[in-house]
Amino acid sequence: MKALAIIKPEPFAPVDPANTMARLTTPDPKEAATVNGTASIVFDFGYLIQLDTFFIGYHNGKAGQTWKIEPIDGPAGNPYIVFAQGSFDQFQGFGQFHTVVVGMTPYIARYWRLTIATGSTGSITMGVFAAGAAFVPMWGQELGAGRNITDTGTAERLFGGGFAIDEGARVGGYQWTFGDLQALEIRRLYQIVKDVGVTKTVLVVEDPEQTEGLNERVHWGLFGKLDFYERRDPANWKWGFQISDWG
Repeated sequence: MKALAIIKPEPFAPVDPANTMARLTTPDPKEAATVNGTASIVFDFGYLIQLDTFFIGYHNGKAGQTWKIEPIDGPAGNPYIVFAQGSFDQFQGFGQFHTVVVGMTPYIARYWRLTIATGSTGSITMGVFAAGAAFVPMWGQELGAGRNITDTGTAERLFGGGFAIDEGARVGGYQWTFGDLQALEIRRLYQIVKDVGVTKTVLVVEDPEQTEGLNERVHWGLFGKLDFYERRDPANWKWGFQISDWG
């Protein structure tokens, strides 16, 4: 298992708020954007910012549909490079699909452009776009981490033997423990947790490796109850976490 990545989404604003893809800027994946053909949107982060991780979540992409992310030199400018690009059908897995790239080398720019192309394959619907700098500790999470399912519905046994069912949603989650955080790592992680708390959305990727199963390893949601971290010895700290996914 590779080291888990935590990404605090950085705030940004669409240069053209009237662009329907601006719906991707809200954390709720049900406020979705639909693209049919080729469409782009530019996001303004407000200042020069170092980014290495980009997330396009809750989409229904398929073969022949592609995405591209570029840092550009102005609101309607030219790209410096193509930071990342790919196909939406890669590592789709099961259920709701996610696309995430945790880059090895960050890039600094204020404006970033997202381009979606569906070709002749029909439309694509997407729920979330987020970007940030990944926190990836040297030693990763401890053994014993795992996922859970939360069902928001209720089922009550009736006198006649049946059930009264009020169906809700089934959503995933994950819990883990860092057992060997170094001094600088605990300082940076503490600041991330202080910034997002339990009410701001955060992105957690169990293992960012671009391999099969990546879709299921992605969690977009809220931290659960925040525990105290513990000092295990003069050089290592222990801290446990849990996240509940948006449904």
